[in-house]
Amino acid sequence: MKRIKVLAFSLSLLAAVAAYGQDAGQIKLLTLDGKTVTPASWVDGKTPFVVSFWFASCKYCFEEMDAVSERFEEWSGEVPFRFIGVCTDDARGLAKAKALCRSRGWDDFQFYFDTNKEYMRAMNVVTMPHLLLFDKDGKLVYTHIGYTPGDENLLWKEIRKLK
Repeated sequence: MKRIKVLAFSLSLLAAVAAYGQDAGQIKLLTLDGKTVTPASWVDGKTPFVVSFWFASCKYCFEEMDAVSERFEEWSGEVPFRFIGVCTDDARGLAKAKALCRSRGWDDFQFYFDTNKEYMRAMNVVTMPHLLLFDKDGKLVYTHIGYTPGDENLLWKEIRKLK
């Protein structure tokens, strides 16, 4: 039992074990156009990626994504990475969340929807925004909870380490 807890707290994308015994990398998420994907598909062996958990009425989530979006082109020009937003709104809030994704200018981001909060629970996310940085092989290398202006610079510092 202790080993399972250690794996869950390590939050490695492919090794974390969900509360229901499901591999976190195999949980199904929805895309903007309603298709399903698994988090395991984000691992390509070439590009690190950020996973940001958010919900449609989270002011701090928007501030964080706006701050990263403003710098994304410059940062990804120096260190290629992907920014993945995982919305945790339930099915009732899905339309609002999708509209936000399309209207806020976050065109460089990929968005997925965890309407049952399975991936959120599997990754031990409780408070949002909650940001996870994975290396090119899907290993968790950094996590940050909450947002205060300037926190995006902490993320950038960690991304640069993956160069």
